[in-house]
Amino acid sequence: SQDQYPHGATILGVIGGSDKTIVTRGTGNLEMHPTFFTLANINSEVRMKATSHAWMCKAIMPTPVFCDVHSEIQTLLEAWLWHRCMDIISCNLKHAAKYGQLAPDPHGVIRATFTPLVAWTADLPEQQLIACTSKSASP
Repeated sequence: SQDQYPHGATILGVIGGSDKTIVTRGTGNLEMHPTFFTLANINSEVRMKATSHAWMCKAIMPTPVFCDVHSEIQTLLEAWLWHRCMDIISCNLKHAAKYGQLAPDPHGVIRATFTPLVAWTADLPEQQLIACTSKSASP
């Protein structure tokens, strides 16, 4: 709730999104996890137009293949690495969500801004990766 923030603070909700993508189909099946962020207060019609550039690509994380590892362990290691990478790329966002960050508003007035993550957009396999659940588990 807004009561947890200082008087006069500005809350800038952040929406994240990611989707595992095949980068090279014929030459090695290289897969990546592009990760994007946008502000929740941007009108959804504007946000969803690619030409508006409302989403910022924060990271492109490769999907690793670990040598001599059982497939179940491979999946666990891949999930652990994804979460570790997300922890690294979102450290400034988490700090600003908890402690705030001074930033100018559109009129140039410096305000304490807080950036909580309010939503994440992902398909079902990515949601299972984020939630640390098995692909064979029932939702």
